[in-house]
Amino acid sequence: MYIIGVAAVALAIATSLLYRTNEKLHAENEVLRQKVGKYEQTEGNSFVVERISKQMEDIAYQQMEISDKRREEALYQMNIADQMRSRAESEQMKAQEAARNEVEARSMAEQQRELAVTQQRQAEHARNVADTLSYIALGRSLASLSSTQYLAGNHDASKLLAFAAWKFTIDYKGNVNIPVIFKSLSQNSNSFSSSLIHRGGVSEITRISKTGDYVSVSRYGEITRWNYDSGKWTKQLLTNDNSCSFRGVATDSEGTIFALAFNGTLLSIVNQQVTAPIILPENKGWQRIVRLGKRQMLIVSASHAYLFDTTRRMVKKTYDIGQPITAIGDRNGTVMIFGKDGGVWAINPDGKIDKKELMVKGTVTAYTWSDKRQQAAIGTTSGDIYLLDVNGYSRQKLVGHRSEITDLCFNNDFLFSSSYDRVVNLWDADAANSEAVALRDLAGWAYCLSNADDDVIYVGDESGTVSRFIISTDAMARQIQKALKRDFTDDEWNYYIGNNVPRVTFKN
Repeated sequence: MYIIGVAAVALAIATSLLYRTNEKLHAENEVLRQKVGKYEQTEGNSFVVERISKQMEDIAYQQMEISDKRREEALYQMNIADQMRSRAESEQMKAQEAARNEVEARSMAEQQRELAVTQQRQAEHARNVADTLSYIALGRSLASLSSTQYLAGNHDASKLLAFAAWKFTIDYKGNVNIPVIFKSLSQNSNSFSSSLIHRGGVSEITRISKTGDYVSVSRYGEITRWNYDSGKWTKQLLTNDNSCSFRGVATDSEGTIFALAFNGTLLSIVNQQVTAPIILPENKGWQRIVRLGKRQMLIVSASHAYLFDTTRRMVKKTYDIGQPITAIGDRNGTVMIFGKDGGVWAINPDGKIDKKELMVKGTVTAYTWSDKRQQAAIGTTSGDIYLLDVNGYSRQKLVGHRSEITDLCFNNDFLFSSSYDRVVNLWDADAANSEAVALRDLAGWAYCLSNADDDVIYVGDESGTVSRFIISTDAMARQIQKALKRDFTDDEWNYYIGNNVPRVTFKN
């Protein structure tokens, strides 16, 4: 039984295992059948899928081919673009190079043009200089010929030549104040006139009215009022005292005339009436009287200076200079005093005296000051003249006189000097090497000068004569032109001036 039981159990176990195995196989078969079904379904669709895949593959290959072609085209276009860019850059570089070359060429052309203009200007300047020098030389030559014709008595030709000399020289900016031209103008313009105003030497001349009236004093005791107008001299003797040798004359702010005598007598004239004389402290050696302010004068003796009150008619201050006084002059309201030993003093309107230093050697005998030029001039016993700056330093030495300088005066940019050598000289104060122009050789010593206006100066000499000089070359030229009776003939023009110079008319 046991064995049967065991067998039954074994059979049961075997049956159970077989059932389980059968179920497992059935399940596996079902899974397999499902898989087969799926495989059959999949296999049925694989053909379509394969076809589609094939078509897709073909399209992909076509797209790839197109893409390759486009890429190749793009590369080709890129190459062309690079080439064109390279060419453009090359052309741009060429254009820039061409532009630089053009700029350089234009700059070079401009430089060449400027050089040509400069050379042309230099050539024109050289030609102008040559023409200028030629015409200035012509002016001098014509002036010399004018003087020759004047001495020969051919006054018409002399006037024409003098005016032509002035015209050519002035047009080409030459100096018409050189001796040869000034002399020819002076000869032909009637620029000199004189009158015997006094019986003795003329000590000083001063202007007393805007109408051109002057008063002068002489060493023979005369005080004379006179005038020159339209070629005529008129004179009026105000007083005559042989005991007085007058050395100076001045007017105060009221128009009163004060005349100083060598012996210390001071006369005053009011409304042409001589008042009672004033006797000064010293009885000899008196030299000059100079206005110092409105109502006072500075009166100078041999070695003293006195401040004189014109209202109270008395001396109110005395200055002991301590050495012989050799020159007195006015510097814009301040009186300058020069001593024989080289001392210099300045006395202002307040009466204050200051000692100055003389920067040049020599004894000063004349002094003048130009407010316009801010320049002084001093004359010496040797005849030399020095131009001084505002600080008193010598800037130029003028040599031309042979004797002591007696007086100096400025007229615009010209300096006039008189001397015991009987010559009155004109100097160009602006010229680096000024050459003296002798206005005239007088009959006697020239004592004093008076600056009348821009065109005229007066000179008083030892004979008692007052001489009038026209000193403006323009004024002389105008007078000559007014007096011209004709122009140059063709033959005269060609002979004196030259047929290469265009004809001009000089006669008005």
